[in-house]
Amino acid sequence: MTVFLIIGILGLMIVGLSLLFGEAIDGLLDLDFLGGDLFSIASIAAFLGAFGFGGVISLSIVDVTWIAVVVGILAGILAGWGAAALTRWLKRGETAASFRSDALVGAAGRVITAIPDGGYGEVRIYLGGRSHKRAAKADRAIASGTEVWVSSILSPTAVEVTPAAGIDPPTH
Repeated sequence: MTVFLIIGILGLMIVGLSLLFGEAIDGLLDLDFLGGDLFSIASIAAFLGAFGFGGVISLSIVDVTWIAVVVGILAGILAGWGAAALTRWLKRGETAASFRSDALVGAAGRVITAIPDGGYGEVRIYLGGRSHKRAAKADRAIASGTEVWVSSILSPTAVEVTPAAGIDPPTH
């Protein structure tokens, strides 16, 4: 029973570490060559946790080790498959919601933190029914609440804006 418990706790520890350092652990272990999401940190941790705790539960019900191993393997496969399916679903949703930063050029927005002369403020940009907050720079100071449009992309998190009053935004 102790071995199953240790394996289950190891699975939980891997889940905890992957929540804290997920991308770093995935990059360090580079498990993509094994088939992507099926052998991701999440699916391996789910397998180990379910195997260990499934074995403990089985041993507490029926004190036969080989049955505990079979139950643990079945529970682990089911949990690993579930984690891989959930990961694929989340990644699919991520690509559907993502967009290219250059799509913001010409989009309307509003200054939410004043943009000082030569410095950065913040704008909320409205595009495709969604709002996006970005750091913003302008060729002159712009007060908070001013309507603007995005004139260029400075980085994935920063844009250059122009006040909307009296100026037509560029067309794509």
